[in-house]
Amino acid sequence: MGRKRIEHRSTYRIRLKGAPSPSISDWFGDITVRPEENGETLLIGEFPDQSALRGFLDQLWNLNFTVVSVDRGE
Repeated sequence: MGRKRIEHRSTYRIRLKGAPSPSISDWFGDITVRPEENGETLLIGEFPDQSALRGFLDQLWNLNFTVVSVDRGE
């Protein structure tokens, strides 16, 4: 008898320094992109696990974005 895997997605708020160009917005997929008045950008999205979040953060790094903070939502 196999185990049933329960997926628990968590919402994260990722704050970036600066603003991504509109041409990259397709790469973000279902992530909400909110420009902030202070010149930063807030990304809000759900990730199924820590490895998916890490992969997304690695891609941000590869694209030369500066991550200011990562906060887990409720």
